Amino acid sequence: MSLAYHRRTLRALVSIFISLLALTMGACATRMPLDPRTANTGGLLTASERATDVISYDLTLELFPKKRSIRGSGTAQLRAIEPTTIVELQLDSRFTISEVRVDGLAMKFQRDGGSIMVELRQPLDAGEESSVTVDYSGKPWVAKRAPWDGGFVWSKTPDGQPWIATAVQSEGCDLWWPCKDHFADKPERMTMHVTVPAGLSAALNGVLESTDKLADGRRTFHWVVTRPISDYNVSLNVGPFERIETSFESVNGTKVPIEFWTLKSSLEKARKLIDEDLRQQIEWFERTLGPYPWGDEKLGLVETPHLGMEHQTLNAYGNKFKRDNHGFDWLLQHELSHEWFGNLMTHKRSNDAWLHEGFGNYMQPAYSLHRFGKAAYLHRMYQGYLRLENCDPVVPEGDPTSDEAFTGDIYTKGMWVLHTLRRQIGDDAFWRATRRLLYDTATPWELSYPIEPVYRSTEDFVRFVNEEAGRDLTWMFDVYLREADLPALEISRADDNLKLVWNVPGGHEFPMPVLVEVDGTLHQVSMEDGSGWLPVAQDAHVVIDPDMAVLRRLPIIGSCEEIKAQ
Repeated sequence: MSLAYHRRTLRALVSIFISLLALTMGACATRMPLDPRTANTGGLLTASERATDVISYDLTLELFPKKRSIRGSGTAQLRAIEPTTIVELQLDSRFTISEVRVDGLAMKFQRDGGSIMVELRQPLDAGEESSVTVDYSGKPWVAKRAPWDGGFVWSKTPDGQPWIATAVQSEGCDLWWPCKDHFADKPERMTMHVTVPAGLSAALNGVLESTDKLADGRRTFHWVVTRPISDYNVSLNVGPFERIETSFESVNGTKVPIEFWTLKSSLEKARKLIDEDLRQQIEWFERTLGPYPWGDEKLGLVETPHLGMEHQTLNAYGNKFKRDNHGFDWLLQHELSHEWFGNLMTHKRSNDAWLHEGFGNYMQPAYSLHRFGKAAYLHRMYQGYLRLENCDPVVPEGDPTSDEAFTGDIYTKGMWVLHTLRRQIGDDAFWRATRRLLYDTATPWELSYPIEPVYRSTEDFVRFVNEEAGRDLTWMFDVYLREADLPALEISRADDNLKLVWNVPGGHEFPMPVLVEVDGTLHQVSMEDGSGWLPVAQDAHVVIDPDMAVLRRLPIIGSCEEIKAQ
């Protein structure tokens, strides 16, 4: 054999080796564990992060589905809150950064795990602005079980076309674009320019301003968000979508666009979901709470390969158009509720996440009550009660990570706290306090767009409740939200008397009255000092709290230790 042959063979082997090495390194990069800072959103801000406020983001992105990779350029426009010489952004360390620019000029930068530290060209004084642009590329973190474990979802439609989504509630925006990864700093505006292969569409938050068709068939979709948005709510959805466009008239008289980006095979089901479910749900939400918050942009849905997520103005929907045994699509309703609880009203700290999820969860039984009555309401409440864990406080102390704050009980116990509160103070006071939590007014129906989002804490809600109820109910929230375990009611009968005593975790005061049914007749037992009694004949049939109006420990749920052992 000739020398040239051996050289060609050697070059071929080297080429194959390099290709295999690149594939291996790429696979290793996608499997590399997330940096702890990247893995959680909403943690403690560093000094350099506290020094700036995000005004806007501008993101340019191209997707390469065959390689499961992306290439992007993200610009953050920042305003100094205090004098600073450094800007800090977050981006998953698995991405390669090719250049960082400050106000258009290339600058040196340092990376520390998922953090990017950029020294400014000149110091910023309070009130001054600067822009930082990061050019990057790579294979983003793949979600193991979206939406519960965040990241990219690279899927296929039933006919084999790319179907892609992001869901990053717990991990945050830095899984796929450079940002200040914290729910407490919403940009006032965001523009997104996403290029996808021929035959695919890119559906995102906000309003689609234009679409450019490139020479090779690729298309670039230009989206703009004109209202403040939590960065974890920014979502990317790509597929061979059909776009359904219709509208509804808001309670404030505005014609609000409805968009559903769905697969072609789902077109008729999507139209039916809008007409037979969504329209009824939005009417109830608006009459109960107030105007849909983002009527100057859209009420949007996109069909996704994962179950769902509350992405502002474009909720991810993957429930396969199924109504549950309550006669409506619970996932559609739950994610829609987050347009108010989470998107319009955002918690100040992760500790207060129950304001998102407790309310979001409670809206399903509340809607069941409106549609089908008390039995449907109690059925949903009872299902939630059976899932209580009572292992950690709903509102923990300290500074929990998003993973630590998002326990199951912020959904279930949060829902039950609202159930008990509503029964204690009545519908009018309950919904008035809720509307003040959302809009700063108990009568928001004539508010015009734009409607300003608000940050809230548990203390804010307790204050609204106390004012609307006309009495101090702080004791109730202290027990239910700040203690892990539930109060238990000790019951004894002797000498034709029924005695009730609250056994309360943490030794708190708990003057929660209790309804008692005696041979079919209801009696309310005042428990002002934590105990009370009622004359009851020895042979009388007694049912304590027959409508389960009070959240308390019952033997139908296990202890925290038993639940953990399962």
